[in-house]
Amino acid sequence: MSLARRLASFSTIPAASALIPFLVLPVLAHAAGTGPWVAVAVGQSIGGFFALVVSLGLNVVGPTLVSLASVIERPELFATGTRARIAVALPAALIAGVIAALLAPGDDASTAAIMAVAITCGGLSSAWYLIGLGRPLPLIVFELLPRAVATLIGGAIILLGGPVIWYPTLLLLAIAGGVAAYAATVMKPAAILRGSWRESFAFARLHLAAAATETVSGAYTTLAVALVTAGTTAVQAAGYVSGDKLFRMGQTVVGAQGNALQGWVVEDARAHFGARARKALLLHAALGMLGFAAFALLGPWLTTVLFGDQAVDRATAILFGVAILCISLTTSLGRHVLVPLGRTRAIFVSVVAGAIVGVPLTLVLSSLWGSVGGATGLASAEIVVLLVQVAYALTARKAVAR
Repeated sequence: MSLARRLASFSTIPAASALIPFLVLPVLAHAAGTGPWVAVAVGQSIGGFFALVVSLGLNVVGPTLVSLASVIERPELFATGTRARIAVALPAALIAGVIAALLAPGDDASTAAIMAVAITCGGLSSAWYLIGLGRPLPLIVFELLPRAVATLIGGAIILLGGPVIWYPTLLLLAIAGGVAAYAATVMKPAAILRGSWRESFAFARLHLAAAATETVSGAYTTLAVALVTAGTTAVQAAGYVSGDKLFRMGQTVVGAQGNALQGWVVEDARAHFGARARKALLLHAALGMLGFAAFALLGPWLTTVLFGDQAVDRATAILFGVAILCISLTTSLGRHVLVPLGRTRAIFVSVVAGAIVGVPLTLVLSSLWGSVGGATGLASAEIVVLLVQVAYALTARKAVAR
């Protein structure tokens, strides 16, 4: 698949997926109040972290594995990865639901719990496999459309005065059903479940570095809302949540472009790796600058239009813009430079450094400065990750030159 088609397909589809929650979020912000608004956000935050745990790092290394595998090997690769993630998903969903219920406002604990379980199940997504194949259509049919329908129905129920809990419940059914339906098109469910679980566990161990990288990264990105909620008042957390909604959309677009380019960079036996890696970095730098400008210039206005009194302030919006710029650059440095060069450990070291800085800063500064403090912690973490990855990339370049 050409570069233009990859970008058009695998960037547009996740971007559309990131927009789906905006079918219900404005309704939720205006009609449901602060409690349900924060509860849904907490569930998404906790669930997003555990979805990274469930994905076992395949968002990072999966497309490359599929691109380099033969046509005969690919279905078994899918089955092996799916079994490994199912083993992780069952306990992860339970733990996510309990934690979300404990952190959410008391009357909305069940809403937060179901949302956390639903988003955790999203870690079973087949996107890694389809990106490696260069096949975008099944992503639309099995993942994008079911979630859109569930969100529309949930939003309509809330708008008509129904309970908010219907939204995460319908979303859970859509996510789990879509994942299971696509898996059945690759291989019979019985064949997937009866395959070698020992081989699947070995597969998971082989990619522990990538899995740990995504999981540690989630400690200061996907868990940021939960950390801010724990550190400040519900009113301050509500403002941060509004900025976080836009941030998640930007992060999805960045990750989608990163995935779309990942297979392309190493195609043709890596004959064009250097030139393509540089082009990928330039594309991500441009995307990151666009994201920064959008946050800095439009963030407060857009969140006021969408979420009313729950809007983000200017300083918090600028800090979110800094974070999205850094994430865009590190996505390309990691997936298009360090992973193909076999430097997955470098990515892990960078996100550990980011977590060491970001988690305590987010907790402490959000208790002092509210939403601005939380965004400061997030931006600081992403700056640290970028600096560490740049250092590793320069070292790797010198080694290749020698």
